Amino acid sequence: MEIPIDDELKRIAKGEILSDTWSREIYSVDASNYIIKPSVVVCPVDKYDVEKICKYCFSKNMPITGRGAGTGLLGQSLSSNVVMDFTKYMNKIIEIGDDYIEVQPGLVKGILDRELKKRGKFLPPDPASSNYCTIGGMIANNSSGAHCLSYGSTIDFLQEICIVYSDGTTGIISGNNKSEDPKMKTLLRLLSPLIHIIQSRYPKVNKNSCGYRLDAVINDKGFSPQKIFAASEGTLGILASAKLKILDIPLHRHLMLLGFKNLLSAINTVPLILQYSPVALEMLDHTIISLGERDNPQQLTKNSGCLLFVEFAGDRIEDIDRKTHLCKDGLSGKCSIIESASDESTITKIWEARKGALNQIMKLTYGTRKPIGLIEDTVVNPYLLHAYTQYLLQTYIDNKLEYVVYGHVGDGNLHTRPLIDIDSKSETDLIERIAQQIFNRVIGIGGTITGEHGDGLGRSKYIPSMYGNEIYSIFLRVKEIFDPTFLMNPGKKILLNSRV
Repeated sequence: MEIPIDDELKRIAKGEILSDTWSREIYSVDASNYIIKPSVVVCPVDKYDVEKICKYCFSKNMPITGRGAGTGLLGQSLSSNVVMDFTKYMNKIIEIGDDYIEVQPGLVKGILDRELKKRGKFLPPDPASSNYCTIGGMIANNSSGAHCLSYGSTIDFLQEICIVYSDGTTGIISGNNKSEDPKMKTLLRLLSPLIHIIQSRYPKVNKNSCGYRLDAVINDKGFSPQKIFAASEGTLGILASAKLKILDIPLHRHLMLLGFKNLLSAINTVPLILQYSPVALEMLDHTIISLGERDNPQQLTKNSGCLLFVEFAGDRIEDIDRKTHLCKDGLSGKCSIIESASDESTITKIWEARKGALNQIMKLTYGTRKPIGLIEDTVVNPYLLHAYTQYLLQTYIDNKLEYVVYGHVGDGNLHTRPLIDIDSKSETDLIERIAQQIFNRVIGIGGTITGEHGDGLGRSKYIPSMYGNEIYSIFLRVKEIFDPTFLMNPGKKILLNSRV
């Protein structure tokens, strides 16, 4: 008689094994609209647990999916097989240095932020879910956030990674080109002759999480093999720990909240504002603002059709004052200045209004009518954003769709969700058609279909059209180097029917 999987896992792992119906129901959902029930959930206590679990699953040809806080919007952490949850035990800060941190994957970003702030340091990527998302999830998605405009995405801070492969072996990969991991040598041999093709086929935008970030792995700055795991969504291996660069918190900040009549008039000023080098340039449209006003009439957002959040930061107060004054002068007559703040408490209060946007959107769910996130993460050159936004809004009008829109306009990154009945085939078919139409436009003007939220179950099928067959074939070869049996988070990044 065959021993059940959960019983076998209990014999080999120190961590918790969950196979009861209630636990499996809890892990069947994340922040997306998908529902997939896992066969068993494992909470490993350390790297050795991860190795043993992977080795066992490899022997049984059983897929594994890593999971953090489940904040992924495209079903990245959902699987019908083994799900490995890092939030219960592998959630520690291993070390904080002068300019780096080493952490376990289940560490919550907000907890890290508080510890770093005590030392005057910070890890700049700051997604709206920072209070509960994990560092492992941020690496898997290549998360960005409001301050990506100045500082970059998670991939730009990743220095070293400890990865457990599908067969239970472990690799320690860093950016110093000294890795003895044979997979890294194979990767270098694969990518070196293709460097010019890779650099020519990737979008020239400020953030990108679509497919594998080969352009960050190999370029004219050298070979950075650890970056292959950023944005990989756990499809190449399971993260056991990571070392990331940290920075000094700027000595001075100034944040302006600007009110505009409508979305297009706000976006029309983006190129002008970018001339003054803000560290963040964010937008909330009236489709989000109205929700905030309904719940809190005292919000700063009251009576504004569209808001822009413009922040300047640095160590020299004179530079910040100069940029602020120049920006205000340049915007004269184009908007109203609702708030202008340099004190920490007011700045925090204003940013909380922006960070709550996604929570407000979720309140629009009524029964089977939901805000669908398929096209919610496109990025175009910010100087093309006005024309692209016009096209997007006209698409909604032509198809009689209600929608919400907000985003990181300084990066050209719009987050938008049409509201549809997910139980209506005609409406879900319509969204599929609109998605292909929108994606074709984005790709045609040199943008990306996935800025910071990942591909997951929702957008992976569009990756070939994003990069073309030549680059997608390289993705397949990368997948085969690290996960030749296709057991790591199947169905994400690489389609199962793509396997030869």
